[in-house]
Amino acid sequence: MRLRRTLATAALSGTLALGATAVPAQASASKAAFEYVLSTTNGSATVYVHRDAGGGWSVCDDDSDGMRAMAEVRYNGQVLRLQTTSGYGSCSSDVNLYPSPVYGATISVKVWVQDGANGTPRFPNNGTYRW
Repeated sequence: MRLRRTLATAALSGTLALGATAVPAQASASKAAFEYVLSTTNGSATVYVHRDAGGGWSVCDDDSDGMRAMAEVRYNGQVLRLQTTSGYGSCSSDVNLYPSPVYGATISVKVWVQDGANGTPRFPNNGTYRW
């Protein structure tokens, strides 16, 4: 998540600087167009969607607790299962729903952490995201 926050901050700074020199800011802004979707109840993992890049979903490990960040994204019969394996500060690869959700669609999201691949889910949180 720190990487996503850093990218968002850098893109915002770059956008402001580019705007001052009359260069279109849009070219820089798309690099960090990740939207926060949902965090675990203790803030140790977060789900993001990268809407400007076709709707890629990822989960990030936000705590050095030794747990694996996990998430499920559900839409129209599809289930994306996301997980990190590299520990604190890492994010899963972006995974897309296909076909992409229609405008206004409701997507179900669940995020949790667990100890290893088959551990017990901890600090789970459920929510929805409006496309």
